[in-house]
Amino acid sequence: MEAQSQKEQLRTDVARYCSEDNLIAALKALDQIIDLDLADENDWCVTGKLLYKVGEYAQALGAFEHCLRLKPDHLNGRFEYGRTLFELGSTDRAAELFEAVAIETGHAHFWKSLATIAPGVPSYSQHRIRQIREKYAKLIREQEDPSIPPRPTYEPTHPGPLRIGYLSAHWNQANYMKPVWPLINAHDCEQFDLHLYDDSAKGDETWNWLKIDKSKRNSVRSLSNAELAARIGSDGIDILVDLSAFSYPDRLGLFVHRAAPVQMAWFNAYATSGIEEIDFIVGDRWMMKNNELRFYTERFLKLPVSYLTFQTNHLAPDISESPFDRRGQFTFGSLGTQYKITPQVLEVWAAILTEARDSRLVLANRELKSKCNREYLTSKLVELGVAADRIEFLPPASHFDFLKYYGEIDLALDTFPYNGGTTTMEAIWQGVPVLTFAGDRWVSRTSHSILDYAGLCQFVGKSQKSYKQLAVEFATDRTKQESLRDLRKSMRDRLIASPVCNSTSLARGMENIFLKIRPLAK
Repeated sequence: MEAQSQKEQLRTDVARYCSEDNLIAALKALDQIIDLDLADENDWCVTGKLLYKVGEYAQALGAFEHCLRLKPDHLNGRFEYGRTLFELGSTDRAAELFEAVAIETGHAHFWKSLATIAPGVPSYSQHRIRQIREKYAKLIREQEDPSIPPRPTYEPTHPGPLRIGYLSAHWNQANYMKPVWPLINAHDCEQFDLHLYDDSAKGDETWNWLKIDKSKRNSVRSLSNAELAARIGSDGIDILVDLSAFSYPDRLGLFVHRAAPVQMAWFNAYATSGIEEIDFIVGDRWMMKNNELRFYTERFLKLPVSYLTFQTNHLAPDISESPFDRRGQFTFGSLGTQYKITPQVLEVWAAILTEARDSRLVLANRELKSKCNREYLTSKLVELGVAADRIEFLPPASHFDFLKYYGEIDLALDTFPYNGGTTTMEAIWQGVPVLTFAGDRWVSRTSHSILDYAGLCQFVGKSQKSYKQLAVEFATDRTKQESLRDLRKSMRDRLIASPVCNSTSLARGMENIFLKIRPLAK
């Protein structure tokens, strides 16, 4: 009885610590419950959720496994277990759990999670991705119950230039917005009246790079979807461009209100939204094949340059010398997000390291700051035959110092099916080519687009098999290693002179699209 009373007091302490956002103290209290051997499925689930919040995903897995052993049908435990698996790269298994819970409950929250990760799930076809996102779009429409009637026709209410609205939750992230910032500044502001809608949670202290008048910058995070639709409507926006897509899915409900006569997606749209009110999706020639148009609820519009044409406007380190010259050992690397490093990726990377026996692998990302997460990933590679001493993890760092890590990499290995975007741009800007291959969906072709317009097509394999073969060749062929060294020295100058860094061309391409799809008065 005394132990039970102690448990109840500890649970009270856990709740208090959580309300104070003192997660470590809450975890210590939960540890005491576990040590008393009195933890039930809910205690284990709370433990897992708190471990997840502090980034200890490998430890969280163990907590959720305890929860599900005690109660296999525990709804939250199953969902949170899926979320944790996703963070560690087990995307297929995460999708199975998300889908099971979503179907069982019909709840929009679970469908949102599934729809968000769907494009990066290796086992999903494009048809399945569209089905899931259309299902979520239906739930969005039911939730929003649009009070603003759709406007199928357009009657201009303002004279002068075409009014373009750009909506993003990431305006304050310099490295992330490398394609967007230069585009905004390169627009012809006599022909196009730009309005920027800021959904970021932080302030606008980094907006000083913009040439656009401050009166055209609107902080809208506090507005509901219906309120923002009314605001955009009152601004007389002709074409609304969404830059966030499923990176901020809670804002997708805006579009069912038909906030602007024409609504389109660009930049962060890696698959169909499933939302019929989003009229267009903008990409380039590599993103979609003609027989894939049926997998999109939007009409596809094609730019003449990479849709991820970029410029690096933030501070970045100088390009360093070749690490192979310093070490005499070839180094592969990836600084990509952990959830993109799926079991399929690890299997191919292990095969590369097995054939290129003198090579090594460097990894760094936010998730790998945890020792337990590093041990989890190391164990996966060891199971695939890679010796642990061939893997190096680099510590967390500021963005500038993080970019210096490319000085430790000879050749970056792309992830699949979810390629790098920002990661690919940053790698080549730091002189490190990215090895990729053209995959079976939009999200697995982003690096191909960037590398093609950068003049680096030699690093794009035709298949997963050729991706592996190319990697082994670069690690074992002295001539190819010398070509990497020479390319490293000239990379930044080559990029600046290439189409992939020509934001003026991107702006003209987008403007031609705007003029082509501009709403016409009846």
